[in-house]
Amino acid sequence: MNRIFVIDDEAAMGENIQRMLRSPETAVLAFEDPVKGLEAALAKPPDLLLLDMRMPGMSGEEVFSRLHAAHPALRIVFLTAFGSVEGAVVAMRKGAFDYLEKPFEREDLLLVVKRALSQAALEQEVQTLRGRLEALGETDGPQSRSAAMLEQIEKCRRAAVTDATVMILGESGTGKEVMARFLHNRSRRRSGAFVPVECSAMPSSRMESELFGYERGAFTGAERTKKGLIESADGGTLFLDEIGDLGVELQTRLFRFVEERELRRLGGLETVRVDCRILCATNQDLTAKIKAGTFREELFYRLGVVTVKLPPLRERPEDIPHLARFFLERFSRRYGKNLTASPSFYEALLRQPWPGNVRHLRNVMENLTALHPEGVLEPGDLAEDLPSAQPAADLSALPWKEARERYLGSFELSYARSVLARCDGNLSAAAREAGVDRKTFYGLLKREKDPQPGE
Repeated sequence: MNRIFVIDDEAAMGENIQRMLRSPETAVLAFEDPVKGLEAALAKPPDLLLLDMRMPGMSGEEVFSRLHAAHPALRIVFLTAFGSVEGAVVAMRKGAFDYLEKPFEREDLLLVVKRALSQAALEQEVQTLRGRLEALGETDGPQSRSAAMLEQIEKCRRAAVTDATVMILGESGTGKEVMARFLHNRSRRRSGAFVPVECSAMPSSRMESELFGYERGAFTGAERTKKGLIESADGGTLFLDEIGDLGVELQTRLFRFVEERELRRLGGLETVRVDCRILCATNQDLTAKIKAGTFREELFYRLGVVTVKLPPLRERPEDIPHLARFFLERFSRRYGKNLTASPSFYEALLRQPWPGNVRHLRNVMENLTALHPEGVLEPGDLAEDLPSAQPAADLSALPWKEARERYLGSFELSYARSVLARCDGNLSAAAREAGVDRKTFYGLLKREKDPQPGE
């Protein structure tokens, strides 16, 4: 049954709406007191809220602001009197679903209610399907068993429901775009477009026209007006990948757009309003670029309201067997294979440096799955271009203390990796099997294979 709340200080309005919407599939609850209505909606949000714009004690705008912050997916339709329509339009830009101007006909009310409930049902169906795909490993959501990575995923989960700009930092291949899509898919803009822009893909002169668009005749070859990528993200999310490669002059134009959410196409005079969420990513040290004068400091702070730092794969070894198994299952389904892997295979993966991070591991697992016949993957199946770890040095040529340190360090690292692989990357389970606490076990994984003398 659909639950609809009405918050309007005029009792007659609530009663009229209850009468107009009465049906076996719908329950309508009316509140004259906006404070009580807000409390009820916060405690258990309805499927739809019809909210008066102007009320004594608490305005509709204030009720909307608090509810939208707590439950951004809640559909809210404003009920406005003559003269307050402008406020309702502003609220729609902030996330309200629609508005009805009083007095309204029953047909108008039924139409907006039907649209709101249908969209809510459709989004719920999409979320259900997305959940099933994630359970099957067929979406690119972030996968991890690392405490450091899970902390960043949780930060993104909290930031997703807001419109705050997010700066995603990390080495190439750590999953920056995957995290950006994760943010988009959990935001109120998930039904809008996700527009990725590779800032290092073209020179600044062309990038400007691609980002901001242009009017016909703006330059030689501009035979028609073209919307830019920023406009294409209206209602959705703009993802600026490798933002550190953007030219300084273009950074100035971008900063103005981030501040005002308005732009002018090249050769144009009129401003275009664009309502989009902005996410960006880089593998560069922007602080160093700011000191060098190649990145604008004010843009850095506007884009990094929330900063997410993705650790490289070498700093989260517990993820290596977990991700490898995840990719093996995904690509086995995709290529119609029935493949598994031995514990020694996962141990061999743990001995690799993975300079390309998760992207590197994903590529290796897809290659193996595509080319390997049915059966079990073994260490020998690893590609020749994926060399195993360097053999240990001749310890007999070293002083006793240094040789002992190197031997023990190598043994501890090898032992910890083997146990971790056997436990499918579960750090807590591996620590229990090794008979040590989680912190001690993690310390074994961090041991350098070739410590220097005196360390």
